[in-house]
Amino acid sequence: MIENIFKSAVIHQNKKNFSKAREIYEELLKTNPKNLVILQNYAILLSQIKEFKKSEDIFKQCLKIKPKDPLLLYNYGKFFHDQKIFQEAIKFYKQSLKLNSKNHLAPYNIGNIYLAENKFEESIVFYKKAIEINPSNFMAYNNIGIAYKRIGNFNEALKFYKQAIDKNMNYVDAHINYSTMLLTTGKLKEGLEEYEWRKKSKTFSDYINYRSMSLTSKVWNGENLQDKKILVIAEQGIGDLIQFARYLYRLKNKYKTKIILKIKSNNFSHFFNPKDFKIISGNQTIPEHDYHIFMVSLPRVFFKANDIFCKSVNFFQSDEKIKSKWKTRIGDIPGNKIGIHWSTSSLMPERNLPLEYFINLSKDIDANFFVLQKDLNSNEIKAISKIKKIFYFSDMDKSEKAFSDSIEMIRNLDLVITSDTAVAHLSATLNKKTWIALPFVADWRWFSDKKNTQWYSNVTLYRQQKIGDWKEIFQVIKDDFKLLGKKI
Repeated sequence: MIENIFKSAVIHQNKKNFSKAREIYEELLKTNPKNLVILQNYAILLSQIKEFKKSEDIFKQCLKIKPKDPLLLYNYGKFFHDQKIFQEAIKFYKQSLKLNSKNHLAPYNIGNIYLAENKFEESIVFYKKAIEINPSNFMAYNNIGIAYKRIGNFNEALKFYKQAIDKNMNYVDAHINYSTMLLTTGKLKEGLEEYEWRKKSKTFSDYINYRSMSLTSKVWNGENLQDKKILVIAEQGIGDLIQFARYLYRLKNKYKTKIILKIKSNNFSHFFNPKDFKIISGNQTIPEHDYHIFMVSLPRVFFKANDIFCKSVNFFQSDEKIKSKWKTRIGDIPGNKIGIHWSTSSLMPERNLPLEYFINLSKDIDANFFVLQKDLNSNEIKAISKIKKIFYFSDMDKSEKAFSDSIEMIRNLDLVITSDTAVAHLSATLNKKTWIALPFVADWRWFSDKKNTQWYSNVTLYRQQKIGDWKEIFQVIKDDFKLLGKKI
């Protein structure tokens, strides 16, 4: 009887019907106050609903009953892990593993903690331990690949990503990781084919509302498009939209086709001349068309046509009023004018440049600096306000037309030094000399070891030689600038 009631609570808990599960557990505990199984599940439930103090009290109660229960110790470690109290989590995971050497999840989770803490070598040790216990743990193979990638061992990364796929052919994350590693190492043909797996990820689908489109047209795979209409669906970030827009013009010119461009937000429609493409955004009705393709799939098709690195097109339209505003503000300022941008998404902190290095650079070279970063925090504003050679305009890019001020501002600059962000693609597409500071392991589009890029003729890449070390990069930037002479 108790067993059946307990099973019903577990079912409710698994279905996230927490209130009902809690009700059953609490009723069971009235007559079974020291039942370890019920107590553990109850503690886990309390943690799930973020009643951490009460959950920990129950776990401690369990430990008094059976202090050397490996499952209890593992669950207690998971309790701390979920709250990012990593050292306590590791302690209890290790205790659990010592008592039950067959629990592959304990070393796997320790590996996850070390990976989150950027302790890559340590994470590899524990992931390999997890695989030793359970060779079918495909996620461990994938995460070893991530760790090897982060320390720059691309061959090992490729090997373990491939093993993850071999263990689970439908493991989307491993396919995506494998594809970007192939691309990073210059294996374009195989990498671009594999990169099509990104369309199966939930992140991809959610971002572009893929499922809601109900597309019935054929996927374009290089067929002749003359007298046809093709829907091109922008995806991922703004940098991708800017970088891969070149293929829209290649399509238009090569096939004399009509292009419908779907973008996520109307804030970016002003980039393009409406005479070139029909632009729709958001939930606007998709017009009839013959073919469709996602924008970052275009390089794959053009690779097959030996045209992957077709020339970038300076397609940005000018707003005469905004153009005049920035010409007046900065156009006549004498000397070299350098645009700077240091911070990108919080999801990719490894790309962010320390502002202090730009401040130091401004003291060492003969140039004025213009902030392309918007929405500075109070500390950043305070720091740059002390430097007369750094200009910051708080009203920049406040309109709904994204980057409209940045575009015209960049037109008046001599050089842009930036992190790997949309501003880099913006500047490069505007045919401005652009220097991009890259982390130790850069995004796949910059490949792995080159100082120049086939995507843009006017871009120079500066790569970290050690993880997290920007000092050396900025020394090279300073030296390179001085080599240019007085005028860029």
